Formats: sequence, C-alpha cells, structure tokens
Amino acid sequence: MDERPPDALTIEEAARVLRIGRTKAYAMSQEWRVTNGESGLMVREVGGQLRVPRAWLEEQLGAPVLFIPEPSDRAKPNGHTAKPAPADRAIEPEPAPTDDPAPARPPTQTARPRRRRKRRPANSNQLTLPFS
Repeated sequence: MDERPPDALTIEEAARVLRIGRTKAYAMSQEWRVTNGESGLMVREVGGQLRVPRAWLEEQLGAPVLFIPEPSDRAKPNGHTAKPAPADRAIEPEPAPTDDPAPARPPTQTARPRRRRKRRPANSNQLTLPFS
C-alpha cells in the first residue's frame, strides 16, 4: 500500500523535502510570519506548534511530495546521538583501572605559561586624574 506523507509537516520535515538546512527553514518560517505571508515558508500554528501544509509545498515545487527523506548522517536529532561505529572496526574495551594515578596531561602536551596583559601607555589625549 502506498502511504503518502501527512498533510501537515513539521518544519524539519519540510526542510528535508526542500533540501535546505533546518536553521534556514526556521528562518524562512519566521519570515512568513513577520511578512504576513508575503514571503518565506508557509506555516500554520496547530495546537501551539508550527506545521507546513503539504499542499502548499506541492504547489511551490510543482510536483507531489511522495515521501519525506530521512535525516542525513550529519544531522543529529536533539544533538545527543553519536554516529554508530563502523562495522569493520571492532570497539576496544576500556582498560582496567590500575592503582597508578593517571597523568594530568598526556606526555606530549606541556602547560603553556599564562600571558600577562600588557598595560598600554597613557595617551596624551586622555584625561589623567590625580589620585593621592
């Protein structure tokens, strides 16, 4: 059975259909709201959430929206997921803890001395106040 996308898409789904970034799609939806529909990405508020009508997208594209592309590997939903490890690489287990204390820094890194801020000489045009 051929299942069509929902009639109201989220802004992120509409961005994937249009092949634009999520941030750009949100900016375009804000533009739609600010310009009262003159330009931007058409959005409607439904239950306190923004939705993009699929019919409007199809009208703009001149073709039916048959599916919503999956998020790319670069996109990380909620910013908390990591890429899975490649299947050809084995995941190495963590080394067992030892009684030896771990060094604070790897041996290749050395601590840099802190730079002191240089005091700029007073400009002759600056007002100097006498303090006692």
